[in-house]
Amino acid sequence: MLAVAAAGSGSALATAASGGAGIDYPSIWACDRSKFNWYCDLEPEPPGPATEPDEPKKAKSREEQALERIETLQKELKAKRALAIVDPTPDNLKAYIAAQEAMMNMGSVFSDVWRRVVWQNPDLNYELKRPVNNAAIATYASARKAAEKRQLSDINKEWGLFFFFRSDCPYCHRLAPTLRFLTDTYGITVLPVSVDGAGLPEYPNPQRDNGLVEKLGIRQVPMLVLGNVKDKRLMPLASGVISAQDVIERIYILTGTQPGELY
Repeated sequence: MLAVAAAGSGSALATAASGGAGIDYPSIWACDRSKFNWYCDLEPEPPGPATEPDEPKKAKSREEQALERIETLQKELKAKRALAIVDPTPDNLKAYIAAQEAMMNMGSVFSDVWRRVVWQNPDLNYELKRPVNNAAIATYASARKAAEKRQLSDINKEWGLFFFFRSDCPYCHRLAPTLRFLTDTYGITVLPVSVDGAGLPEYPNPQRDNGLVEKLGIRQVPMLVLGNVKDKRLMPLASGVISAQDVIERIYILTGTQPGELY
């Protein structure tokens, strides 16, 4: 009987180990925590990363709130306009027109407050730099011309104009009398440089090019270049035909003002 029982027990164990019938789990060696009376010697699970408490949300600034409001109004206006176009009923058009006028009223108030602020704050008044009314424009132009003339009399001591030309260039022939006028009227020194070696009626004995054309990268004539006799600086002034007033203005801007000063 003991042998039979032992054999039976061994058979049961073998059956259990092989996943046979008679038990509701695959193996006696497998841990099944779903069984209330099953004990498992398992490694403890590592703790997860510590979760930091949520930081309190920062309150939105007035600028951020205003931006959101503008975006919302624009989105609503765009939606009402789309609906009025797709389904142009009186109610849809009325809603769109009302929304559009509300936006226009906001713009009108903005423009009105803008001008009031400018009137009361001279440092924000751009018209003091560049006037727009006729009386102030005339005064500005007169003061500008006086400054240009003063600048011309000063630069004549240090600056001169290189006039690069060709004898067969019709535009060079057109510009030459203008440069002669500037010399006779304002005393501006003009040094004519002939690319092809021949002269013009106003400049019958020009200087021949000594490599300056290649150095400055001149590909087209006529070309005017400002030259400083003291420090040998060279500044391209103009290419093509320009008026005497344009020459004076460019000389004044390049030698007497800083970038952005006149804007």
